[in-house]
Amino acid sequence: MDTLFASHVFDLERMKESLPPQALHKFLRTRDQKKSLDPEVADLIAREIRKWSEAMGVTHFTHWFMPLTGLTAGKQNTFLEWEENRKIISCFSGRDLVKGEPDASSFPHGGMRSTFEARGYTAWDPCSPVFIVKNQKSCVLFIPSVFYGYNGCVLDKKTPLLRSLKHINDISLKILTRFNQRAGWVKNMVGVEQEFFLVRESDHQQRPDLKTAGRLIFGARPPRGQQMGDHYFGAIPAQVLQFLEALEEEALKLGIPIKTRHNEVAPNQFELAPLYEEANIAADHNQLLMDLLQGVARQHGMVCLLHEKPFVFFNGSGKHVNWSLMDSRGRNCLTPGDSRGSRLVFLSFLTGFLCGVDRHHGLLQAVLASPGNELRLGGNEAPPSILSVFLGEELQGIVDDPAAFVAGKFAKAKMKRFEEFVPPILHDLADRNRTSPIAFTGNKFEFRMPGSSASLAFPIAAINLMVAAGLDEVHGAIVEAADEKAVVHALQGLLKDHAAIVFNGDNYSAGWQETARQRGLFVPVSVPETILHLQDEPIVRLFEKYAILSRQEIAARTNIKIEIYVKTVEMELRVARYMLRAFIIPAALKNQALLLAALRGFPQQILAPQPSLLDNQHAFIAKFTAKINRAMEFLSQLDEDNDKLKEGDDAARARYCSGTIRPHLAEAAALVEKIEERVDRDCWKLPRVSEILFR
Repeated sequence: MDTLFASHVFDLERMKESLPPQALHKFLRTRDQKKSLDPEVADLIAREIRKWSEAMGVTHFTHWFMPLTGLTAGKQNTFLEWEENRKIISCFSGRDLVKGEPDASSFPHGGMRSTFEARGYTAWDPCSPVFIVKNQKSCVLFIPSVFYGYNGCVLDKKTPLLRSLKHINDISLKILTRFNQRAGWVKNMVGVEQEFFLVRESDHQQRPDLKTAGRLIFGARPPRGQQMGDHYFGAIPAQVLQFLEALEEEALKLGIPIKTRHNEVAPNQFELAPLYEEANIAADHNQLLMDLLQGVARQHGMVCLLHEKPFVFFNGSGKHVNWSLMDSRGRNCLTPGDSRGSRLVFLSFLTGFLCGVDRHHGLLQAVLASPGNELRLGGNEAPPSILSVFLGEELQGIVDDPAAFVAGKFAKAKMKRFEEFVPPILHDLADRNRTSPIAFTGNKFEFRMPGSSASLAFPIAAINLMVAAGLDEVHGAIVEAADEKAVVHALQGLLKDHAAIVFNGDNYSAGWQETARQRGLFVPVSVPETILHLQDEPIVRLFEKYAILSRQEIAARTNIKIEIYVKTVEMELRVARYMLRAFIIPAALKNQALLLAALRGFPQQILAPQPSLLDNQHAFIAKFTAKINRAMEFLSQLDEDNDKLKEGDDAARARYCSGTIRPHLAEAAALVEKIEERVDRDCWKLPRVSEILFR
């Protein structure tokens, strides 16, 4: 294990072994204090990286970045260069390490550049170590990078995250200093739970909807699904276990510390979770993990589905983000301490968190709104799209009486004994409310809204931005406070002002939506409308105030999210029309012909004395025929939807997709389910859900 972990990563340990102390010191200053990197140090690092990577068999290098597609990208180059005598040499300089120049013309830009402005720039993120990925015949050095357009506009998802980390560090240090709690830095720590589905590749290839849209648009509910609750935490199927073992080995080589693997609630659904890491590293590793999931699954005859709702009748897949803050002395800022000072720190950070989330919760909803999440949020094991924070009984007591908490009069976590013969366990400060979008779970906040396919860099940046703004408000309220009593009074006032965001009940309850409206919380109506809130003036000013993104860059991201939504629903519409035309209606007609042939061939000598003998069979065929006719009507309706989708701007098209096309697809799916249940298996050429599932 020790020799395998991070064996394909040029991490800090390898730097310490290969760099002179002075060069290492300058690099650490760049990484930790966000200072510019000395060109000579860059050359030294590049030289050592080349020596190490060539010894590992590396033939190419690439600047690996996160464009606004939500995926990753990179242009691969060899180490070959010409010498003056036209002799080929192997070369990798500091400039090669630090800067790349990809063609940015085909990446989403949301109107931030003219058509003829094609150049873009990648720049190494020294906070994230380089790593290598071995393929069958080549080995590539990956350099984690940020991505800019020729005009300086931000064209990636990671840059906002890196900027937000600096603000979280700066304001957190101010809070700690106010209470004489010294620290060199405060880092955002993140643990990501990744859910996914697996299906056999042979089944995947025969399902146009899975291949095109990543989800089953049409399919009958199997008799046995997740209703027995027997898949969750159950025995992992042998073929899946082999896949997970191979995946974990590759992940360990890349320094991804996977801690947990288990069956999720739905059949064919699984989850992986690594140890906590610094936020930017966690975001990189999650992107890598998604690539590994898809690549290694193919090697084992399976396909990994990262869509948020591959099967409409099963739980969807999320990506739960566990968020906390840790200082240079190893203290968790979200853990109540034993001293008055540490409890004041905890109370300040808790207040800042609630303050920021309450004031700017629409930002996170807009960032997390997506075509897949529209189908998932509000379903089983997924929170509703209305944002609220669950604190639990103990923390709610702290919020209600902060003075008593600071004085040490609060319910501390205790050892609890459930049975005499069972060892006592530590009772956590809060439960895990599965219906809440954000829940305090001991010493961290768990964000349950992110979708399983989401790139985490921008959502974490949005969380950090909200919290940084809330901590700024806290600092402004307490910095001039004369004594502890004044500090507590100021914090109590902020907690009261932002109590609307706290909800400790059942977020699925019938009255929660109306309660949320009365509290002034944003209640999303549709994904397009939620996305457009990204351009609300308070949100734009927030990004500008902290220099995370410009007004133009926010508008571009809004445009791109709307465009992606339209294109996603358009693909679903096209594949649905194709399946109705090429598979479903022909199968139904073939089955109808078989039924009619059976009736025509029925012996007349049996029928003559009992003319009503076949009435039920005629009625069955009549009802079945009505469903076929209805399917043809739906096909015509979807054809008409396709024509109308060409009208208007992207925002209007997105509204049409959400308000008309997706409801039509859902109605068509309900009808097709009834048809599929009545069609002979020899007529139905598509793999059924009951055949796709494995245990």
